Amino acid sequence: MVIDHNSPNQEDQKSRLYETVAIGKVSSIEMISNLTGLNEKYIQEAIEELVSEGTLEGSFTADGKRFFLSDVKTSSAPIADTQDTGLEIRKTDTKNAKLVGITGVIMLVVGQILRSLISIHPGMDNAGTSIFMLGLVILIVGWYQYSRLEPPSNIR
Repeated sequence: MVIDHNSPNQEDQKSRLYETVAIGKVSSIEMISNLTGLNEKYIQEAIEELVSEGTLEGSFTADGKRFFLSDVKTSSAPIADTQDTGLEIRKTDTKNAKLVGITGVIMLVVGQILRSLISIHPGMDNAGTSIFMLGLVILIVGWYQYSRLEPPSNIR
């Protein structure tokens, strides 16, 4: 499509170009060309004319592929922190799991002591065995709790 600069349609094209750039906030010359159906070279010339007239304020990039407005308003959103704090390694609380495990070990020891007291009373063997087995179950529960806490490893 050949555009004659003296045609009466030129002002309509400039107003369409102004709406696309200033109101639509489109900066890519290629995208403006696709939206308006105009030649990229004509778009650059027309934008330069609009800048020289004072209708638009902005500048082209070094390669001429984009036109950025100079009166772009910044967002009122809070500025995100750009400093990277790195990995956060939180310390897990393993006190309860260790307490359950230690309780299981103590029950194992008490159960073994009660089993050795069979000479005092024959029922001590059954009581000692039951406390020993219960202590073994509690020890396994403590190990399981500790393994599920995923304590932090040394990251290098």
